[in-house]
Amino acid sequence: MEEEDIHLLITRFLLKQTSTEENAVLADWITASSKNEQTFEAIKVCWLPDNDVDNKHAILELSKLNAIIDEQERHSSKSKPRLFHTWALAALLLLVGSITTTLFVFQKSPIASAAYLQQVSKAGEIKTFKLNDGTKITLGPGSSLKYPALFDEQQRDVELIGEAYFEVSKNAHKPFRVRTRELDVKVLGTHFNVNASKNGHSTAVSLFEGKVNVNVFDDHNEEYHLKPGQQLTLDHSSQQIYQHALDSLDVLGWMTKTLIFSNEKLSDAAKKIEKMYGVKLVFDNVSTGEARIHARFTDQSLDDVLQTICLTGDLQYTNNGNKIYISNKT
Repeated sequence: MEEEDIHLLITRFLLKQTSTEENAVLADWITASSKNEQTFEAIKVCWLPDNDVDNKHAILELSKLNAIIDEQERHSSKSKPRLFHTWALAALLLLVGSITTTLFVFQKSPIASAAYLQQVSKAGEIKTFKLNDGTKITLGPGSSLKYPALFDEQQRDVELIGEAYFEVSKNAHKPFRVRTRELDVKVLGTHFNVNASKNGHSTAVSLFEGKVNVNVFDDHNEEYHLKPGQQLTLDHSSQQIYQHALDSLDVLGWMTKTLIFSNEKLSDAAKKIEKMYGVKLVFDNVSTGEARIHARFTDQSLDDVLQTICLTGDLQYTNNGNKIYISNKT
């Protein structure tokens, strides 16, 4: 993507004029390199100059945007105009006016704070990216994370569906909060894993470093405190909450493509296999899914996993595209 195009896309984003698809394109571009992230931050400085930001830097970025306008005007007068010239110039002129105002009155605009980005991973895919505060996130297969393009002054809130590992950048004055359907996880700076898969039997928060406070919505918003090496698990069927020591290999197995099954029903194990390999397992009857599995796999192919499971359970499987049919041997 050319420099002028990305400047215009960022401008439109800050003006809340982008579509969901354009937001996804911008998010991918920002996380592709540190240089891209710095470019986004530089333009953001112009849009929302903070009290502790050097205004000379904002003026420098403003001059860059003005240069783009001048270049657009020269090209449009000498050659056939591109389709985005009209709205691009209007958007940039509006941005310039907004920047000029903020440089003099030092007021914060609420526009960008209401704009959200989203990262989505497919089944079998893991994504790693950074937020604009420096927090590093590893998003598990079949998961999504929604977050503001700009965090506000009080806190840093994100919304998770699925599973993710967080390495939160420390900021004593701005807590980081992960919201799921069932609970809130609040931290200042720490490393932890949240598993809030839609089809799972439980939601779990596992702490590896620092401290976290967990609020469970259906438990009168009761707050639980975790220490490193502890896990809080909310059972969806019983609504019981358990706080216990965590098994790091089991918790973070998805990051190293490790599967651990300890006397687990095949129907439950199937959900982990589907998520990791991006397939769908279909059983010929209910009894097939009741088979118990004791196995551990580390970075093995799908065929290796299925062959081992079928050998231990006296089962057989056939592969039809991304659907795997499992049945009892006849």
